[in-house]
Parts: sequence; C-alpha cells; structure tokens
Amino acid sequence: MAIAEFLLFVLTATLGGMFLCGANDLITIFVAPECFNLCSYLLSGYTKKDVQSNEATTKYLLMGGANSSILVHGFSWLYGSSGGEIELQEIVNGLINTQM
Repeated sequence: MAIAEFLLFVLTATLGGMFLCGANDLITIFVAPECFNLCSYLLSGYTKKDVQSNEATTKYLLMGGANSSILVHGFSWLYGSSGGEIELQEIVNGLINTQM
C-alpha cells in the first residue's frame, strides 16, 4: 500500500472521532465510531504479508462486530424506553417523564 492510502485511513479515522465529539443523536453516535473502527481494522491489517497482522485484523474485526451488535442492542433499549426518540435530549426527557 502507498503512503496516500495510509494517510487516508488515518484522516478518515480522525474524521470519525470528530463526528463522535459533536454527536447528539443515536445514529451519529453509532456511525461515527464505526467509521473510526473500520479505518482501525484496515490499519491493523496494513501489512498484508505478515501472518500476525492478518490474524490480529481478523480477531479485531470479529470483536468489533460483536461490540457493535451489543451497542445497537443497547440503543434499541434506549429508543424503546424513551418513546421512539433518537436525539439525546429527547431521550433524557422521555426517560424522565416515564419515571424509569
């Protein structure tokens, strides 16, 4: 891989982190870390010919998929218990109003 691809992955991961800092709804809170994680997966497998790098990338991808599914499950609980809201302030208001 060329240095341009490496820098593209690093900048995209940084962009995902920046979006996460400004997130105020559940969709952005899910998509921004996924952008960051996808670039991290690609960077961990940057050296294709190294067997340990390929193994680490596979394990990292599997663990990341499991973590994303747990995060989505928690978001579905928040979405349901707040009355179908996706913005964080509305979720807080919904949870306060339902006395949960």
